[in-house]
Amino acid sequence: MSREIKFRVWSVIRESWVHPVLDITNDFKLSDNENRVIEQFTGLKDKNGVDIYEGDVLSNGWIISFKDGMFGIFDEHHHMGINTYMSSFIKVIGNVHENKD
Repeated sequence: MSREIKFRVWSVIRESWVHPVLDITNDFKLSDNENRVIEQFTGLKDKNGVDIYEGDVLSNGWIISFKDGMFGIFDEHHHMGINTYMSSFIKVIGNVHENKD
């Protein structure tokens, strides 16, 4: 089974999404010197069918990250990857860029 590879790009300077979604099959270039954060799609959807990306904030306050070769929740209390089963119970409520609280 293959997973869809796509990215989203946040402009630090403009504080907005440069491209809502970048598909790896398209040839794209980030040509100017603007600071950007590129986040990868995990290949999973939350319980409402919303794509889960690095930097997403979940309803319980956890943040999705990529560490040790996997996507998951990593903080001082948690070090766990997410999978299809887990994703059916979680809800994305925002991201670290637009929801800084």
